[in-house]
Amino acid sequence: MKKNLFLPILFVSLFLFPSLLFAQEKEKAVSPTAVSVTNEAKEAKAPDGTAAWTLAGANSNYEVYYDTRSIQYDEKTGILTLWNKWVKKGTVLTGTRTTLLLSRYDVRLRVCADLYQYTYNGLGKEISHGKSEDPSWYPLSPNTLGMELCEALKGVLLNN
Repeated sequence: MKKNLFLPILFVSLFLFPSLLFAQEKEKAVSPTAVSVTNEAKEAKAPDGTAAWTLAGANSNYEVYYDTRSIQYDEKTGILTLWNKWVKKGTVLTGTRTTLLLSRYDVRLRVCADLYQYTYNGLGKEISHGKSEDPSWYPLSPNTLGMELCEALKGVLLNN
């Protein structure tokens, strides 16, 4: 009888606590990729272990954050350059996905341009990275997380 209960208990435990299965991979992929982000993106301070992420908005699929320590403001142009993080919420099967973007924002015109992009899986392992294929400005649509991020940055700019 005890032998028959072992497998169901094992499967339920792994389903409820997937970190038991992936604990070793999580430790390996903590943050060496943040160093490569710093080395490749010289235009702005890249996020590292001391990044100060502030939640700008969320919906049922994503959470968007910005790093208050990486914000650079150009007084001549009125453009903010900073790192922002988009966390795609997932299920137990799909997991989460995080995208770090080095972006420029013109909060007056409500436009944005992405310069660099780094994508990580739920275990923190880098999936892709590099310069944005199209660094041109694009308008932010109303009632989107991109616009919420822009409004949060406008608030930061007005408070400083």
